[in-house]
Amino acid sequence: MQISNSGDGLLKKSLKVACIQISSGPNKARNLAKAREKVLQAASERASLIVLPECFNSPYSTASFREYAEPLSHSIDPQKSPSFAALAKMASDTGTFIIGGSVPERDLSGNIYNTCAVYSPQGKLLASHRKMHLFDINVAGGISFCESDTLSAGNKITIVDLEGYGRIGLGICYDMRFAEPSTIASRQGAFALIYPSAFNTTTGPLHWELLGRARAVDNQVYTMLCSQSRDPASSYPAWGYSMVADPMGQIVAKTEEKEDIIYATLEPGVITKSRTAIPITCQRRHDVYPDIAKLVDLQ
Repeated sequence: MQISNSGDGLLKKSLKVACIQISSGPNKARNLAKAREKVLQAASERASLIVLPECFNSPYSTASFREYAEPLSHSIDPQKSPSFAALAKMASDTGTFIIGGSVPERDLSGNIYNTCAVYSPQGKLLASHRKMHLFDINVAGGISFCESDTLSAGNKITIVDLEGYGRIGLGICYDMRFAEPSTIASRQGAFALIYPSAFNTTTGPLHWELLGRARAVDNQVYTMLCSQSRDPASSYPAWGYSMVADPMGQIVAKTEEKEDIIYATLEPGVITKSRTAIPITCQRRHDVYPDIAKLVDLQ
């Protein structure tokens, strides 16, 4: 498990968040410029935590991932890693936490990962999450996609400490379907689970809202689902409908399929109230089944 810094658990104070719903095309520079424009707009509305969607710098296509991939390190070369450099600058210029959607990442061995980088308000790289569960599906009459044709899978659960606020758990799109990482993150004190995503028009209407609300209710935390917007001309039309759900599973912010920014204010009292009303945190039967959060190596 990867834990960035340390934190004492739940949300410490109110936090205004923004999910930026945009679509990406073949022009990387244009994608980055659009992302920056929207981040500046969200910051002007006093959002302190800003989330971008999955693969915001590139087409969501297995044929494109390698071409658009960049190395990631704490010392960024803007020529070799323009997307990660742009994210760091967005964070430092706005004084906000940036959840950098995801960017195809190339490691020293040439492996390609679908990676979300998190930056502090000073532009420091706090953590990175490599998508653990690769999107390999074949829905008859719907969609067929195989990320593993190009991508390698990450192997760490990522929990990030946002200084002054507390911890968040991080996943990318298909990771949301797997309950175990979200359970572990919440039991390690995360106040929110954040999923940069690009669900499609086959699975989106079936499972997008259901999964976002389920992960919130399961763990009595906030969930933030930030999608690409719908581009009907794309070979992979994203579902859209970015949303924020509270610990009771109520949707507190949402949009439709077009480009948009949604805002929500996360409140500490909401988590406390939900856990007091329905105290599942102290009702679990670990005499019958194990606490999976204690079975994971925290190093």
